[in-house]
This record gives sequence, C-alpha cells and structure tokens, in this order.
Amino acid sequence: MNRLLPSWLTGHRTVLLALVLLLAAAFVAAGVDDEFVAVPGDLAVSAALALVTCYLVSALGGLLVRVPPGADSWAITALILVFVMPPAADTATTVSLVIACAAGCASKYVLAWRRRLIVNPAVAGAVTAYALAYAGVGEVTFPTWWIASEQLLWPMAVIGAIVVTVLRRWPLALAFLATALVTMWIVRETADGGEISMWLQSSPLFFVAAIMLPEPLTAPPTRGLRMLYGAGVGALMYCQQAVEVSDAYTLEFVPEIALLIGSLFTFAVRLGDGSARRSRLTVTAVESTADRTHLVRTVPAGSAPRFRPGQWATVSAPTWSAPLWQRSRRVFSFANAPGQAPEFSFTASDPASPWKAGLITGRTTALLLDDIGGDFVPHGRAGAATVMIASGIGITPMLSMVRAAGESGQLAGITLIHVLRAAGREVYGDDLRLAREAGAEVHVLIAPELAAGTDGFEQLHQLIGEPSPGAHYYLSGTPAFVDAAAAAVRRLDPTLRRNPLRLHRDSFLGY
Repeated sequence: MNRLLPSWLTGHRTVLLALVLLLAAAFVAAGVDDEFVAVPGDLAVSAALALVTCYLVSALGGLLVRVPPGADSWAITALILVFVMPPAADTATTVSLVIACAAGCASKYVLAWRRRLIVNPAVAGAVTAYALAYAGVGEVTFPTWWIASEQLLWPMAVIGAIVVTVLRRWPLALAFLATALVTMWIVRETADGGEISMWLQSSPLFFVAAIMLPEPLTAPPTRGLRMLYGAGVGALMYCQQAVEVSDAYTLEFVPEIALLIGSLFTFAVRLGDGSARRSRLTVTAVESTADRTHLVRTVPAGSAPRFRPGQWATVSAPTWSAPLWQRSRRVFSFANAPGQAPEFSFTASDPASPWKAGLITGRTTALLLDDIGGDFVPHGRAGAATVMIASGIGITPMLSMVRAAGESGQLAGITLIHVLRAAGREVYGDDLRLAREAGAEVHVLIAPELAAGTDGFEQLHQLIGEPSPGAHYYLSGTPAFVDAAAAAVRRLDPTLRRNPLRLHRDSFLGY
C-alpha cells in the first residue's frame, strides 16, 4: 500500500486528514441520529474554538521561545481535543474545551526538556481538565472521549486501520489492542467487569491505537520499546484499578492518565538513550553530489546528537509564513557516523518543494532536529556476514553504517551493492572507494529496471553469490524497490523464511 501513497502524505498529514474525516463522520452522525452525543451546531463551535485557541497559544509560545510552531501540529492537537472533551453545548463545556486546548498547546513550551516536549500535548490538555474537574475548580468538566460513540465505531475502525498502515505502526497498535483485550477478559472473569463487546463500543480503543499512541515525539524510538509502551498503556486503560493517593484523591487509570504514564515512560527511555532533546543545527554547506541530489552539512549547537548507525532523524525548518498545508519537517537518514557532525542527503523533484528549495538556495540556514529513531541498525552478531543493497539515495543509512564500521576496523565481511538508474546518480564515491580499500566488497550497478524494482534481480544473485550462513541483509530505497528486493533475497536465501529477522528494511518514506 505504501508505494501507492502520494509523496505529500506525511505522517502528520495522515493523522490530520484522519481527524478531519472523523469530524466529518461526526457531523453526519449528528445530523441523522437524534441520539448522537452532539448536534451539528455544537460540533462546529467546538472545532472552531479548539482551532483558534490552539493556534493563538501556539503562536504566542513560539514568539516567546523564538521558534515558529509546526504548521500542522497545533491543528492536530485541536482536533484531538474536540473528540476528547465534551462538545461545546453550554458555558461549562465551552470553557472546559478552551482550557484543555490552551493547556495542551502551552505544554509544548512549559513541559519541555531541552526544547523537547515531555507529554503528548493533547494528553496534557486532557489531564489538565481532568485535574481541575476532580478538584472542583469552577464548572470545568471531565474529558468524556465521546469519539467512543457507537455511531463512530466503524468509521474509527476503518480510518484507524488506514492510519496505522500508512504510519507503519501495526506492531505498536497490535501490542496495545492485544493487551487491552486480554486485560478486559481478565477483569471480566475476576471482577465482573462487563462484556468485552460493551467495552469495544464505549471506550476509545481504536482512537488511542491509531491516533494517540503513534505520536512520534512521545513514543519510544524503536519497535520493541514501542510495543512495550503500547502494551503498558493498554493494560492500564482497562485494568479497572484505582490507587488511593490520599484521603481526598484516588487515582483512576482513565485514558488520559494511562497515556500520561506512557508519555513519562517514553521520556525516561529518551533520557536513557540521550535523545531527550531538540537540537539546533546550523547549515554550513549544501553540496550538489549528483543529478538533483544534495548533501547537507550541519554543525549542532552543543554536543553531537546520539544515535545508532542507520537510524533516521526528523528535521524541521518551521517558518512564520508557512501555511497549514506546507510541510515544515522531513525525515532523513544520518549519513555520518555517530559522534560526527550531522549530515543528510536528499533527492529533490523538479521543481523542488519549498522546504528543500530553501536548503538548495541557501535561504534556510537553521534546522531543528526534532526526533531520532528507527530499527534499521547493525545486527551486532560477530562473524555474521552483512549484505547491503540500496537503490539511489537509499544508500544513505548504509553509509552511516559503513563509516562507523570503518572507524572500528570492521569492514571485512560487508558486501554493499548500490543500484542506480543512471551513471550520473552515483553518490559517496570517495567513501565507497575507501570502504573497498579497507576490505568491504563494494559494487555499483547501473540498472534502471532493478532500481525501479521491476526487473533485473538476477544481477543481484550474481553479485551476492552463494549465501553465507546466518548472513543479515539490509535493503533501502523506494518502497517498490525494497519490496521487490526482499522477494529476490528470500529466493536467494531460503533460510530467511525460518528466520525473517535477518532481513532488515528501511522504515520510512524519505526518498
């Protein structure tokens, strides 16, 4: 499915579009069903208030810290809170929604560690409303998560499945769903917790799985930790347990509290691996390295970002004048080895997008490194051969691995095959030459059909030769190339069917 997606459909835009479609479904349900939780007028007021409040608070926060807010993140926070807080039907619900939105967007600047947010802003807003309502402050109302209305169950399930597929977050979603269902069953069997079907129809199960959990800045950076994060939130949300904190307060694991604990778990993980910060990067040079391909050299403010070879980075360049529909961030692989100044490569279309054009022309001189993650990293098994197959600029994460292996003198046993559509597209020639001289087996192959993922895979068989027992294979490039190359490698090495973890694929669409 991912190969069919347009290039403009990023993760944030996918979530934003999903929320808009869900809001449209809610308007339809409100118009045709008298028993729906809200009427169309209340929904319209809620959406308008949430969007205006989130925009104004985000703009004010951006002015104070001198960083423009993300062009789409404030809108996502607003629409999430529309579904979490009660519809604006009276003064109390209207004020509660405004408070939740203001607190959520303010949390990006207040609840931050080294310029990086700690808690999902929508969760921060919902928890603020929950705390004020619990304390009896004014007429603030509790979050109701009315997205769990029975009329929206199927739209949420279908849209949610599409979102998770586009974001490639099925392991996270399935870990959450499986743990939640098991917890529901345990509660039903041990504490008469009601039928599971009732919980499915009256709790925000699918909304949390598809919209809340995948938020990249408050989810762990690797697959295993994300699954643990999802499982933990699923267990907490449905355990039906309460903790007596004091005579006046009992902590119940409602969805916003479970998600708050999940965000804090992620923050602890980020502190441990050194990625709990938002780094400023100064662009020192943008070099043309091949046809429509450019290398971006940067210098970080402070120490070099910590990452593993092959991982990706979310890089942003927000501007005050950027409209909502213009992207302010990109996902790139690190080209450098850990400990070095960050370098990224990209291939631009003709004409280039406004974001990339800013770098190419020199207008953009400052970047923000928002996030680091990914599982496309060296396997670490001593003695096991490594075969890397890349198409075009997909060689970038492999270059990071090769540079790191070269620093430690471990290039022997690495086979690198770089497939190109044309001779003018070759990049990193000096690095590949040095790797070859240091013991790596390096091949540059001009094969347009192979690079496109349509034909020519017998050439890969000839270059790889007889599979080495226990070899790990790394594939990187466009989705079409990676899918076709994976099938070809499995034919070459049938043992991969018994041990598929030896086949590694790049995990983003940054090409």
